[in-house]
Amino acid sequence: MRKPNPSVYRSGHAMTSHLIEIYHNLDGCLGHYDPGNVLSEVISHWRSLPAAIAPEEVADWAFKVFNADLDHLAISRAEPGGEEDFLIAGVYRMLRRRSLSNGDVVAVSRDGHTTWLACEPTGWRSISPPPKRVGEPLTSAVFFRHARCRDA
Repeated sequence: MRKPNPSVYRSGHAMTSHLIEIYHNLDGCLGHYDPGNVLSEVISHWRSLPAAIAPEEVADWAFKVFNADLDHLAISRAEPGGEEDFLIAGVYRMLRRRSLSNGDVVAVSRDGHTTWLACEPTGWRSISPPPKRVGEPLTSAVFFRHARCRDA
């Protein structure tokens, strides 16, 4: 299992906004990403992070948060970034998303540049922008559509 680097929350560094997008692989479920696989965007999240943070560190953070037990994240809510982690993980689960797994893809964008990373058994593999993408970023419409389905 990946061990997230606590440097995601480094203080005293220049911060910038990062867009983190999670894509589930619809063709290679729990396996390996190949360029022809269809990816579905399942959530997006803006986060203020150190400008110098490596995209792989951000992907490690995403892997931790979107696979962690909510009770475990709740214990860390008072720590730097803990409340944000708990809330985005809660939204992810309320949307009934499965775990972030091998073959899925994380896109990390900042300052107009996007790094695409495929989840591998031992880390991340840099890939070209995937040609087959479906789904949509997290918007209020997406959230309310899921909330209405749960209430029905």
